Amino acid sequence: MLPRANLHAMRILVIEDEADIRDGFTAILEAEGYDARGAGSLSEGRHTLATFNPNLVLLDLGLPDGNGLDLLHELAEAERQPAVVVITAEAKVETAVEAMKGGAADYLEKPVGLDRLLTTVRLTLQHRGLVDENKNLREQALARWRILGASEQMRDLMHKVERVAEADIPVLITGENGTGKELIARHLHLQSDRYGKPFAATNCAAVPETLIEAEFFGHVRGAFTGADRNRDGLFVEAGEGTLFLDEIGEMPTPLQARLLRVLQEKTVTPVGSTESRPVSCRIVAATNKQLSDEIEAGRFREDLYYRIRGVELTVPALRDRAGDVALLAKHFLSEALSRRPRDLSFETAAISWLEKQAWPGNVRQLQSLVQSAALLLEDGEAAADDLAALLKPTRAQPDGAGPNTGWFDIDNLREFRSEVEKEYLRRKLEEENWNVSATARRIGIRRTNLHERLKQHGLK
Repeated sequence: MLPRANLHAMRILVIEDEADIRDGFTAILEAEGYDARGAGSLSEGRHTLATFNPNLVLLDLGLPDGNGLDLLHELAEAERQPAVVVITAEAKVETAVEAMKGGAADYLEKPVGLDRLLTTVRLTLQHRGLVDENKNLREQALARWRILGASEQMRDLMHKVERVAEADIPVLITGENGTGKELIARHLHLQSDRYGKPFAATNCAAVPETLIEAEFFGHVRGAFTGADRNRDGLFVEAGEGTLFLDEIGEMPTPLQARLLRVLQEKTVTPVGSTESRPVSCRIVAATNKQLSDEIEAGRFREDLYYRIRGVELTVPALRDRAGDVALLAKHFLSEALSRRPRDLSFETAAISWLEKQAWPGNVRQLQSLVQSAALLLEDGEAAADDLAALLKPTRAQPDGAGPNTGWFDIDNLREFRSEVEKEYLRRKLEEENWNVSATARRIGIRRTNLHERLKQHGLK
């Protein structure tokens, strides 16, 4: 039984032409704490639906002014869809089953017993509550991983994402660094039937070659030095969800052969084991390389390429969707100011300047610039010159770094690399609001490894 405290929120409409049945149902349901109303025809039912907004409709199929199936089909197309339980005479059970195929949650066969009525109502509302909760969680997740863009290129891409998400076939996402390939992968997962199941992600370029097989396929205890316990690999961790392989173009050739075999046989064998385990996850891969060139150069297997490329989606570079720059910049500024409130905005000329930039680092570079502006600029309207000073690196700096770091004054290569890594990690942590787990996922290393590096650089 639903908790008593929740019953007042459950509205039930009984559409039944037999007055004694209709009145009996509404009286029983109201006695149980539901808000119940009755209607004796299709026309009366439609009118009540418009004002009552029920959670559940008990719908008789044989009504004086039409077939209840017509209303069922209308409700299936409505923006707010109540759950529907159809009511049928004993001789029309086949029609009720047909109604369930058309979207009805269940059916009640006349004469309807009290226990059967209340049990059906309770279970239907509980299921609808779970469906609504799942829908809300999905919408929250989509909002968290929101993809901003009003340009024709992005509208076209997101339309394709919606269609491909339902197909449940491997997807290859291509595009330059910083365009948002992982966001597309997450949307494919969130809009698919695999939503609610794991989304496992790894950066193929970030995993040490000596550990990459164990990372992907798992290992058993004693398989190699340091393997003190069994470990599931990414394929098993993904379960029936989605496995996202970022930068798959960087995958070593020997591992490509093993990956191909896993995809063909739908099984995986952990390192050090002879027993295979079933694999049922969906593969979504991404690359910033032209895999056709990699195939021609002998660095990527052609058979693996066709295996992972069920559908190919290309994320446009930011310079090709300049109309989205203002939208993105204002969003990133609002996001940054929500964490550290400031009176800061962009001059109109500054927005125009942003729209004219080449953005070799794409959306990620724009986001980094806006976050720097939110941290470093004075209150007021940011001018184009202010942003230009933050954007333009000196020739003596790695791409995307801020000015005046003096890195190229360092003579020792190891020290230089350490300073670059420290600044890189600091920036990525700032972009993720100093969330270590989120930063580790973004840059493609394990959280424990990131903790160790932060400790080395004095960033903890």
